[in-house]
Amino acid sequence: MPGPDRLPLGGGSGGARDVTRRSIVERSRVWYLRAELEQGRHLITIADTSLGFAVIGAGRLGASFALALRARGASLLGFTAGSSAGRARAEAWLGGHACDGLAGLVSLAPRLFVIAVPDQDLPAVAADLGARLATVAPTAAANRSGPPVVAHTSGATSVDVLGPCMEAGATALAFHPLQTFSDPATGSGRFVGAAIAITHSASQADRAGADFGFALARLLGARPFLLPDHKRSLYHAAAAFACNYLVTLEHHAEALFVDSGLPREQALSLFLPLVRATLDNIADQGPVRALTGPLSRGDTGTVGRHLEALRADAPHLLGVYRVLGLATLELLRLRGEVDPPVVDELSSLLSASDETPGPRSDGPGA
Repeated sequence: MPGPDRLPLGGGSGGARDVTRRSIVERSRVWYLRAELEQGRHLITIADTSLGFAVIGAGRLGASFALALRARGASLLGFTAGSSAGRARAEAWLGGHACDGLAGLVSLAPRLFVIAVPDQDLPAVAADLGARLATVAPTAAANRSGPPVVAHTSGATSVDVLGPCMEAGATALAFHPLQTFSDPATGSGRFVGAAIAITHSASQADRAGADFGFALARLLGARPFLLPDHKRSLYHAAAAFACNYLVTLEHHAEALFVDSGLPREQALSLFLPLVRATLDNIADQGPVRALTGPLSRGDTGTVGRHLEALRADAPHLLGVYRVLGLATLELLRLRGEVDPPVVDELSSLLSASDETPGPRSDGPGA
């Protein structure tokens, strides 16, 4: 009988262990999991290396994923990288040697294939992997205790891109961490508490993909949720607002601070406490209540001076300021603390047209 440290990962009936229905309670400082094991469910074990997995595209996310799974007791059987430089980085992060291609990975018969390649490469990788899985001998499938599971980590791409793998008998899912991964050394720890968007294919009769994804996320200490396939692009656009464009804004804020006189080498450290306090306020009060600054007060004079300063010293950002200001007026209306005529005046002020060049590409203070 399996020990109490095993989690269910949905799969087919081939090679299933005879497991009677029972509950598992995993407690830790940061998460609580109760999972019901059903007859015929395959298992993943925290304490040993019963989950063998491979990573296709061991870049920043792929390597972070690999390190996180390995820390939970899973076995990294192999990985690939997309270039010679990427291969060198992956080998430094993960140790060992990268496989030359998918043939080497498939021959290792991992239970789980994680595809963490750029979105534009997903169709070709899925087609190649599916073709190779279709040729795997039945004995290799038996060695992995069930059909292979293929998960891609793209936020915007449909799970149906994995169609060739499903046609070869694999269980497919999309597994997108709502988290940022700039360095595997820190990224491997960022799965704990992170939200994971799970999408399984409607073309597969059961929910094996969703079951596997939820158990895998909980193994990592993450918070899984189901995401409809047709909403993945909208969801990913929201992530771009929340993360990617925040970085863009702070880059341009740094440039403006340097242009206004802050020491170049200290500017970032001087204004990051403001950014962190803003995020804390959003967490504590929500975005509408967390808004501060001249717009929140209906201060048309200060907003006008901002526009004049940008027009003189940073015209490439004038249009960005106007668009963000107009978008912020929605928060003012929701709060109801600024009189409607003042909000209308701010709208007119921010809507005035200017001929503004596109954003410049140079660094802070250049």
